[in-house]
Amino acid sequence: MARPYLLDIDQDGNISDDHFFHKVESLAAQGLTKEQVARALGMHYDTYNEYQKRDQRLVDAYLDGKAKGIATVTNALFQKAKAGDNTAMIFFLKNRDPENWEDVQKRHIAGAEGGALQITEVQHTIIDPLDD
Repeated sequence: MARPYLLDIDQDGNISDDHFFHKVESLAAQGLTKEQVARALGMHYDTYNEYQKRDQRLVDAYLDGKAKGIATVTNALFQKAKAGDNTAMIFFLKNRDPENWEDVQKRHIAGAEGGALQITEVQHTIIDPLDD
C-alpha cells in the first residue's frame, strides 16, 4: 500500500483538504477504481467509503475524474480515427454503432407469434468418419 495520505480534517470530521479532492480526481482520470484510488492514497477502502458517504465532494471528485479520463481517451481515439488509423476507425465504429458494425450478426429465432420453439421430432444420424 502507498504511504498514507495525511488528511486535513476539520472539527466536524469533514475533509478540509482541497488537494485531496484533486488527487482523487487525477487518479480516477487515469482509470483507477475506487478501491485502487484508496490504496494509492494509503487508505483502506472502508475508510475511503466512509468519507465518501459523508462528503459529496469526494463522490463528485471521483466521477469528474472518471469522466475527464474517458473524454481524454475518447478524443485521442477519435483524432486517430480521423487521421486514417484503420484500427481506431474500426474500434470506434464497432463501439459507437454496433448495430451496423458488429462482427457477429445476432439472429433471434422464435416459434409462432414470437413464442418458444416447439420441437416435435428429433432424428439421430450416425456418421462413420471412415465411410466415403
